[in-house]
Amino acid sequence: MALTGSCLCGAVQYELTQRPVWSHNCHCSRCRKASGTAFASNLVFKIDALQYSRGKEHLRSFKPHDAE
Repeated sequence: MALTGSCLCGAVQYELTQRPVWSHNCHCSRCRKASGTAFASNLVFKIDALQYSRGKEHLRSFKPHDAE
């Protein structure tokens, strides 16, 4: 099983090589704001399931000031 995807502009491409370990719909205020809907659907994978096929150098990480 492999799932492939990319960011919206296509600069970063990835592949998930294992099944998700968990899935859920989150109704917290951040997920509602990010999705513009009543919830966001999330799939959780083990980190070693993720492989970048292109554009890893474009990745950035940001943490909101009140995030835990």
